[in-house]
This record gives sequence, C-alpha cells and structure tokens, in this order.
Amino acid sequence: MKLKLIILIFFFSCSDDEECVIIREKAEESNSYYFYFSTNYLSTSQPNNLMGAIDGRYASGKVSKETYEKYDIGDEYCY
Repeated sequence: MKLKLIILIFFFSCSDDEECVIIREKAEESNSYYFYFSTNYLSTSQPNNLMGAIDGRYASGKVSKETYEKYDIGDEYCY
C-alpha cells in the first residue's frame, strides 16, 4: 500500500510544463546558437528572420553550443 501511495504522489507531482518542437533550421550568429521551429500561427506583422534566411512562419529559441551541436534539423527538441 505504501508503494502505491508513493507512486501516486510522484505521478501527481510531475508537471507537464515541458514543450517539444521539431527543429526546422539551425543558425549561429556572433557565437549565439538558435533553433528555428514551426509555430501554430503565422505572424505577418513581425517577421522572425536571420539575415533574410528565415521567414515569419518560424519561431526561434537560443540554446547553448553543446545543445546546438547535439541536435540536427528534423530532431525533436524538448524544453
């Protein structure tokens, strides 16, 4: 009975705050590293681009060099 209670407490204490995206593009600029991924919306008022290469259909996230090197385009990245 104690084990079941511990498992239930652990199960309900875990949060589902983690989000995952598919990396559509990667970029490095001035020793900063970025992943670009599709969004659920299309922004036309504020395009998100890097030197004109990425259009407004993508959102971006800055990551460490180690993380940048660990993932490839097409990989799922959770944060």
